[in-house]
Amino acid sequence: MTEYADEQIRRVINQVEKQEQIQSQNIYEGVTINNQYYEFEERIFFDDQLKIYIPTVFEDMPAEFARLKYPSEDRPKVIQTDSTGGINITLSCIPNGITDENIPEVKDGVKALLIKLNPSYLFIEEGTETVEEKTVGFIEFKSPTLGQPLYQLRFFREMDGNVLMGIFSCRFDDYAAWRPLAHQIMKSVRVIPKPILGDENKTLPGGGI
Repeated sequence: MTEYADEQIRRVINQVEKQEQIQSQNIYEGVTINNQYYEFEERIFFDDQLKIYIPTVFEDMPAEFARLKYPSEDRPKVIQTDSTGGINITLSCIPNGITDENIPEVKDGVKALLIKLNPSYLFIEEGTETVEEKTVGFIEFKSPTLGQPLYQLRFFREMDGNVLMGIFSCRFDDYAAWRPLAHQIMKSVRVIPKPILGDENKTLPGGGI
């Protein structure tokens, strides 16, 4: 009985240590997941308007695979994936005419739509955060598929009056390892506002530009 109890305690301690190691990892310094080391780099999308940190080994998903994985013609414009195709980061810009204050409504609306489409989704957490003085809404859930269930983090923020939607997804088996890093990826997003037409031609008093 004592040996069994000791073994159970050791397992708990090992699990706690593993979780602490995962939580302490930082995408800006490199991370190790399932014995694989990942470095991250800042990449730019949507005509230099959006910056986000993504693993250096991620590449654009080949078009033929993208058509199979995302059969809708409204598939995300940006689909970054690892060599297995099992870990993906997608980005979409959805014309909407919104402001920063509308992001919580967008998040709630997307969740309601997901529930309507598939009531079997298991929601883990949702909320809003402030990143660089901008509101970011997010939803996390377990998504059943024909194969392995998936972990998804969907996040939303305003980008030039439109909705930027990002999705991080991986096998649910890897959820515990990737979840804190997915949140760091979400928080790494930076949006560069488009210059107002004519601003580049404005002159300052005295003839300066």
